[in-house]
Amino acid sequence: MFRNESDSAWKDILEAYLKDFLDYCLPTLSNELDWSCHWFSLDAEFQAIVKGESGKRLADKLFRVYRKDGVEQWILIHIEIQQTPEDSFPQRMFTYHYRIYDRYQKPIVSCAILTDSQEKWRPTSYEIGLGGSYIKSEFLVVKVIDYKDKIEELEKSNNPFASVILIQLEALSNQANSQDQRKKMKFALTKRLYEKNFTKTDIMNLYKFIDWLIGLPEQFEIEYLNHVYQIEGAKKMPYITSAERLGLKMGLERGMAEGIEKGMKKGIEKGIEKGIGKGIEKEKMIVARRLLTAGAELAFISKITELSLSQIEALQKEIA
Repeated sequence: MFRNESDSAWKDILEAYLKDFLDYCLPTLSNELDWSCHWFSLDAEFQAIVKGESGKRLADKLFRVYRKDGVEQWILIHIEIQQTPEDSFPQRMFTYHYRIYDRYQKPIVSCAILTDSQEKWRPTSYEIGLGGSYIKSEFLVVKVIDYKDKIEELEKSNNPFASVILIQLEALSNQANSQDQRKKMKFALTKRLYEKNFTKTDIMNLYKFIDWLIGLPEQFEIEYLNHVYQIEGAKKMPYITSAERLGLKMGLERGMAEGIEKGMKKGIEKGIEKGIGKGIEKEKMIVARRLLTAGAELAFISKITELSLSQIEALQKEIA
């Protein structure tokens, strides 16, 4: 099952990889654009269009790009994240398209990314008319499951968006699996990021996407993070397993709201500044105790909590 935040995850990934998305999925359109000109995300403009609209998709994105002939072009990318077809979807694509044009008078390319698992559901247009007069709106469609027979191609590609598609496919195909199987799948996807020699920025972006789409119960999440920590140690690439990530996952309590928002490490630093060092120390011990109970390695616990190995060993003896 997908997390509710998958809408936001898709929105963020498109913000980071618009060109890579078009290069990989819609190369004809991408070739018409001048990528040497800076492109912009038009979130404020789009929100003004859909303001008050019930049930709007949080993942919809509107971008301003430029064609090679110098003409300003707007691209509406509508992400439909749901498991069942929706009859009103083509009409919504039509409505958003004409509202944007009516308000801003800009040429628009509408594209739908469909992440559902229904083979036969692939809307491409909306038409309305009466008595011989009608309007028809057609839009581009990228259907993620169309790539399920191209796994080898996705694996080999160095385009970050190929990894996005691969992650979404794996998440779809493993929804009904056990938590242990999902943990192994999540780890395999994360490990692949390092093996592809992506940049640190790409690894962090794609890791976040994996993390939003594939949620695990706390016990399995700790095991997963422990494995990732070992990879980073072996490759000397300490990107992901930071106190910030675990702070978000553990949901620290009792005055640690800032730690939840920014990660445990930053929360601890702010806590010390506010003179609640003793309370912070207690929180670190609580987290260490929970990690020990879950079977995490001592070095991993020390990295996350910033407690010394001797403190953790003493706590381990206390628990035993």
